[in-house]
Amino acid sequence: MPSLRGAVVVLMLLGVCASLRAADPHPDPLDVATWIARCPDADRVLAEPAAVARHNRRMLDLDPSVNDLTALPPTLDRAAVVDRVRRRGTLPKGPLVLGDGTPVPDVARSRWVTSLVLDDLPDTIAPRFGLVVRRSALRRFPTRERVHASAQVTDIDQFQESAFFPGTPVAAVHATPDGAWCYVIGPTYDAWMESDAIGFGDRDAVLAYAAEASRVVVATRAETVFVPDMPAISRLTLDMGTTLPEARAWPPSEPVHGQSPAGCHVVRLPTRAADGTLRVVPALVPRSAGTRDGPLPATRATVLRQAFAFLGERYGWGHDFDARDCSGFVCDVYRSLGILLPRNTRDQAVSPALAATPIPAGMPHGNREAAVRDLLPGDLVFTGRHVMMIVGRDEHGTWVIHDTHDGRVDGASANGVVVQSLRSAVDGRALDAVTAVVRVVPIPTPPSPMTP
Repeated sequence: MPSLRGAVVVLMLLGVCASLRAADPHPDPLDVATWIARCPDADRVLAEPAAVARHNRRMLDLDPSVNDLTALPPTLDRAAVVDRVRRRGTLPKGPLVLGDGTPVPDVARSRWVTSLVLDDLPDTIAPRFGLVVRRSALRRFPTRERVHASAQVTDIDQFQESAFFPGTPVAAVHATPDGAWCYVIGPTYDAWMESDAIGFGDRDAVLAYAAEASRVVVATRAETVFVPDMPAISRLTLDMGTTLPEARAWPPSEPVHGQSPAGCHVVRLPTRAADGTLRVVPALVPRSAGTRDGPLPATRATVLRQAFAFLGERYGWGHDFDARDCSGFVCDVYRSLGILLPRNTRDQAVSPALAATPIPAGMPHGNREAAVRDLLPGDLVFTGRHVMMIVGRDEHGTWVIHDTHDGRVDGASANGVVVQSLRSAVDGRALDAVTAVVRVVPIPTPPSPMTP
């Protein structure tokens, strides 16, 4: 039976080829599958939803860099608001230039400090609650003016702090005299935001909206369906981690702004009416857009896939350029898993709610090697003001993925999300540059109270 023998030979050859592929001596470090294959128990769930919820509660209770809006009192005293605004609104040290490269004049410095308008604040302030209606920048001062440390570093705007995504609850505690800017407190940050990016409403309604949010954007970016006569919700950008309430009971036969909901998820989007008040409306998100009912499972494979989804994205200091920086990258990845982290690198490295291990400058080299060698995919490595995420180890050592502004890869400058060995990522200084390591998952278990 020559035909049967031929078939057997073909199957054997296919098996050999598959084995050769599986044992590829030169796996591609830019392929996430390479690192998932190297990770033991990559798909094991390390934190069930209840554990994630406990972690987020612990973060809100223990970490001063995050804010529990549900615990915000009905009124704040003047001193507390002034302290927040002044701490954020400090001018960077050293020389500064404007966007066109000209030096910042003293009159501009005085104008920015004066723009904080703190002298006329009342003794008590009642926060105004609202929902963010579009991706919006958080600023150090109430201005769109771009300010840089030098004419050669115009990618980094010294006044840019972060960004909030649609559906984020905020509490406005101050405003400019013309009402164009508000100083807001959000879950992970407080800074100035343009008022027209917020729909203001009842406190309870705003907090209830946030509590009901369940449809999570797990792609790097999704868009709502085009609506010709409603630009506020038409092709609205939804970044990874954005979470919106879903209108699950929406009748399939009832159109949404003239379009059948078939093939879409119906979500509830916040909008801002002409008078600035909050109006929540239905909107459509295509089922193909990369969203999920609830956060992704907390596995190391999931963290790797979410991180590699940003590979090649340009760096954006403070979420500038519709992108993100090193700590924003980490936050957005873990947000898609429902895990709350501090926004800034310095806070992530020392958070009392995380399993953080400081690496002091005098730590012996052997101890440093052991600390890094024990890290697993998804763990974080800090080098001063920079954070990187572990993707795995090979014969060349530890590898990381990170969002870098001034790094180098293969001899060329890097300005975005890249994968490289830890040694090359820190410019050859390797372990000497590491200041802390953090394990996000499994969620650290809080110590049990001592029994008498």
